[in-house]
Amino acid sequence: MTEKASKKAKGAKVAERAGEGAEGVKEIRGEVAAAPKFKQPWDGLLSFFTVFIWAYLVLQVFIHPVWGVATKMVRMNAFIASMPGMAMGNAELGLLLSLSNALNMELYPLGYIVDWVPYFIFCIVWFVTITVLARPFTPSRAKQPQTGIMVTALSMILAFVTWYILAMVLHWKGYEMIILATCCFLVFPIWATLFHYWPFVPKKPNVHPAVRGAVYAFISWILAFIIRGVVTFLIWSNPVATAFTQYLYGVPMVTLTPTEPYDFYNSLLLCIIVGAVAMSVISPFPSIPQPKRGLLNLGLAILAGVAMWGILTAVIGQSSQTVLLTAGSVPYLFTFPYVNHGAIAAYMAFPLVTLLAGQLTFGMWPWSRWGMKGSIALVVVSFVVGTILYYIFMVNPGMAVIFTGANLLLPVSGLETVYMFYLGIGLMLSSTGAIWNALVYCLYFEGVAEFLGRAVMFAWMLTVLIFFMLAYEAFEHWPWR
Repeated sequence: MTEKASKKAKGAKVAERAGEGAEGVKEIRGEVAAAPKFKQPWDGLLSFFTVFIWAYLVLQVFIHPVWGVATKMVRMNAFIASMPGMAMGNAELGLLLSLSNALNMELYPLGYIVDWVPYFIFCIVWFVTITVLARPFTPSRAKQPQTGIMVTALSMILAFVTWYILAMVLHWKGYEMIILATCCFLVFPIWATLFHYWPFVPKKPNVHPAVRGAVYAFISWILAFIIRGVVTFLIWSNPVATAFTQYLYGVPMVTLTPTEPYDFYNSLLLCIIVGAVAMSVISPFPSIPQPKRGLLNLGLAILAGVAMWGILTAVIGQSSQTVLLTAGSVPYLFTFPYVNHGAIAAYMAFPLVTLLAGQLTFGMWPWSRWGMKGSIALVVVSFVVGTILYYIFMVNPGMAVIFTGANLLLPVSGLETVYMFYLGIGLMLSSTGAIWNALVYCLYFEGVAEFLGRAVMFAWMLTVLIFFMLAYEAFEHWPWR
């Protein structure tokens, strides 16, 4: 081999270990990928199709807002809205009893949607701990699908134990667990993606993988609880302002923006997470040693995340909220502008999924052939594709409502009958007030279906789909490889 060829080979080795894209991380972990039966992009398409089917089955069986085993969302209490002497004309009470959701956290402390979201984020966290942080630096000789099933099952069991302790033993509310889980989602992966297993690489590469994973996990849990503590303190440092954003004029049954104090920080943390994933894909400064390189990339990820958060606040964060109020027997819709940080988080889920799919499922195809320029192109394309998907599902035509089954909430629960009743009375008796009631309730209930459809779509993509996308790496893309 010539001197020039030798230098070129050494440079390629350094580039791989430096972590350019997903292949760099796999090389550092010592994984030897199984030979694919299909070339890219077919291997990636088949793999992503498999992941999508898994995740969608979970949505249909467990999370569906009408018949999902884990939701039990439709309570069939819409008749309360027309019971004489109890709630005459107050259809919002029927809505409250029919939908067990996060909009009324004082009645449903865990509540749908926030009951299952932290669980699946904890699934992601435990998967990273088991498969990434505690993975030995040796070629994989695991039998599939046994190994993939074992890792996935263990991750889900440990996640349930974590969720059960926080929710049932310590009585944390759903959004309190989401804050902690999001902090874990930020902290746990960076030891592999940004710091490339420093200090165990290169100082102590022979440490037992269980010990190495335990050390990383212990430090990560401490950091996650610290970040969560800071966020919680900032949320409730001004309880008057925080309470006002949750309830209209202090009336607990009339929710305003109940999740806004939490969405403010969750959207920021999610932007930083996307920034960290982007930096792990681009992986600049290969000549800088660790931990300086990891700290520099983490700093750039934070700056990029804060910048994206600020831009998105001005671009898609401006929204309005409509509240149903009743004056006497006449309902009114009260609309006011506010910053919707939940929309920012919902948007970021789409580029994050497309970025992870390009990095893991498609193995950086075809961008790996162009080095760092290709990695930057993957990040850009992921944002473009993610924006298009966000617009289709969340904006126009708003396919999230149909995709998640939220369009079935009104007819199945009986809430649709409420405003049809008022409409019938109004037409038969020529009552303008009854027709007005029917129109207001119609708009209000349809708005609820749209809100829940978008919320479920965002939460499903960010938690369930990403978890199964990561879990499929433990299967080593079986049976396609």
